[in-house]
Amino acid sequence: MDDATERTLTYDALVDRVADRVRDEDANWASDEHRQRVRIALRHTHLPKLEEARIIDHKTETGHIQFTGGELEQQILRLVEPYDIHE
Repeated sequence: MDDATERTLTYDALVDRVADRVRDEDANWASDEHRQRVRIALRHTHLPKLEEARIIDHKTETGHIQFTGGELEQQILRLVEPYDIHE
C-alpha cells in the first residue's frame, strides 16, 4: 500500500470512525441518529475547516478524503490520539 492510499479514506469510513470515537452522552450513541449528527457536523463544519487549513483534501465528487498535512500535523495527531474526550 502506498503512502497516498494510507492517508486516504472514504467519507462513510470517516463518519464511522468518528461516530465510534465520539460517543453521545445518551445511551444510544451507536444509533443511526448519532451517526447522522456526526455526518452533518463533518460535512458542514469540520471538513470545510480542515480543508481551508490545508490539512485535508476532500473530493466531494468521489467521496474521498486525503490527509495532506505535514509533519507538524502528524505529530499533533499522534499526541492527541491516546486521549479519549470522555476521560
